[in-house]
Amino acid sequence: MTTIAFKILRILLGLFMVIIGLNKFLVFIPIPHPPGDGGELMQIYISSGFLKLIGVLEILGGVALLANRFIPLALTFITAIMFNAAIFHGLHDPAGIGGAAVCLLMSLILVFANRKHFSGLLSP
Repeated sequence: MTTIAFKILRILLGLFMVIIGLNKFLVFIPIPHPPGDGGELMQIYISSGFLKLIGVLEILGGVALLANRFIPLALTFITAIMFNAAIFHGLHDPAGIGGAAVCLLMSLILVFANRKHFSGLLSP
């Protein structure tokens, strides 16, 4: 039962990551610009190309999850990106934290499901 649940979660997270990664290039979903410092920071991310780099990593991570290949590497990228997105929204745009928080939770659940691959990172 849990294997099926983890597979569904992996596919859902993979699809979501591909969609939000592609959005950084095609902008079919408006990218929010929170007021104040958060909006300025978002504009710097966009104008510097940093957001496109994140988009590439999201697409690659999402495709890896969908293909069921390189899962630990994909989860490493995705978890780091979603952690930073959750921190950004928590500090600058609390109303927009939902998607980042859900993706972070999904990635952490998948890290737990694949914990044997991460044991080297957690050993002294």
